[in-house]
Amino acid sequence: MAAKDAYAGNEKILWKLIKSNEIGKLYLFYGIEEYLIRNYCRQIEKTIISEEFKLLNKVVLNGRISPAQIIENCRTAPVFSDRRLVIVRDSGLFKGGKKAAGREQTGGRAKKGKGASGRGKGGDELADFLQDMPEHVCLIFVEEEIDKRVKYVDLIEKNGMIVNFEYKKPDDMAGWVIKRLREMDHDADMRTASMIVDYCEQGMDDVLNELKKLCAYAGERSLITEDDVAKVCTRSVKSRIFDLTDAIAAKRTSAAISILNDMAVLREPMPRVLFMITRQFRQLIQAKLMLGDGAGRGEIASFFKIPPFIADKVIRQAKSFDMKSLEEAAARGLELDVAMKTGNLDDRTAVELMIIGSVGKSRAAK
Repeated sequence: MAAKDAYAGNEKILWKLIKSNEIGKLYLFYGIEEYLIRNYCRQIEKTIISEEFKLLNKVVLNGRISPAQIIENCRTAPVFSDRRLVIVRDSGLFKGGKKAAGREQTGGRAKKGKGASGRGKGGDELADFLQDMPEHVCLIFVEEEIDKRVKYVDLIEKNGMIVNFEYKKPDDMAGWVIKRLREMDHDADMRTASMIVDYCEQGMDDVLNELKKLCAYAGERSLITEDDVAKVCTRSVKSRIFDLTDAIAAKRTSAAISILNDMAVLREPMPRVLFMITRQFRQLIQAKLMLGDGAGRGEIASFFKIPPFIADKVIRQAKSFDMKSLEEAAARGLELDVAMKTGNLDDRTAVELMIIGSVGKSRAAK
């Protein structure tokens, strides 16, 4: 069975197939980057179906559709076209559990019987169909998550292609930001693009919304600046955590609590905030160890998979604490997490104690 990374790597292969007009018959798209999933579905649609006859040759099935419906729609002949596109979203066929459809660990035929998974008198009808599909159809399953033990996953891997659409790396996202801005008749340098990525949530849809706001704010001025980003963009939790850690290092308790209040107004879950603060301190421990071994900005950026200017922030913060303070803060985060999960502390109090305790015991590196 292919690993998760192998499925993610299939995106490049899929793009080459689309560009060369070599669209196959069977695909499974899954993952957290919904923007990319929609985009690839659109690209396949544009490649195999003309706009004029799209309504006749494209069907989208949502929810727990029966295998019989999937098969029927796939067998329907295209109209004034060589191909027909069938997209099945959130079918439930790829989830684990005793009640999930098609759950078996092998790619073989199912046992005889009949049930919701599409088993007829001769076995599993959908499993049989996926191994012998008509040439005219392109069937795309779209799921948020999959259980790789489900036999349909194995069948699609053998007879089609599986692609995992993950969030892009920050450097790749910065390049994507510049391309999108240019499509909107605006531009930005790489540092500003990286700042946008750092400020925003990871999803491309979220970043695109921020780009639209920036372009509207800039108006006829084509160049987007760092000042524009600071004024306009809604900051993500990960971006605010940097500010909060800065406040802790500077022993500015009121500033740190103010940042926490902002996150509470935005309804950020306090357990997530505590987790991210603790993770930040763990990362600073790693960065401080690397700095002690002579690592530079480039090595730290590569290790954490972050843009160089974010690596500068990490280095600055790591140098703002001594190692004992960082280790105590990371341990405190774990203790408060346990207290929160066991009901000994409410969520907000746990995060406040994390901030106050870290400020009170923080010591600048010598």
